Amino acid sequence: MPKLTDYAALLTRFNSILRQPTDLLIEDDPINPDNTVIKITFYFDSGFYGETQLRVREWFDKNDNKIQYRYSWEKNRKKPGHISAWENEYHFVPHHMLPEGLKSDPHHHHHVPGDRAQLQDNWTIRDLESVLTVVEEFIRENKPYDSKML
Repeated sequence: MPKLTDYAALLTRFNSILRQPTDLLIEDDPINPDNTVIKITFYFDSGFYGETQLRVREWFDKNDNKIQYRYSWEKNRKKPGHISAWENEYHFVPHHMLPEGLKSDPHHHHHVPGDRAQLQDNWTIRDLESVLTVVEEFIRENKPYDSKML
């Protein structure tokens, strides 16, 4: 099972962009108790968006393999707080069956701030360090998220 100490190096590396301490929680998956869910919330001040947060969910199986992830950067929890999200979560309609299709299905990127319905392929952001590196760029440069393909 993952441990909170597994995240210490990332917390140290990105500490300079955090506006308050990070919330970390490890719990059993309520749907499948053999799995573990890591829940982390990072808090940032953005020169463009103001106070933002990165809500992280990572699901691990009993062998500590990451089986699912969701990294959601948002202005707040109210609509349209969405800035960007990278996920491989299940959706009722598989992404490759959508009219525009997604070649990276199930990995996808909700890339348009304020509109979670729009998706594009996600080839590179599949772990916490990668998403923190992207968010860090926009926090440090005080610029809006540009929906770029990474």
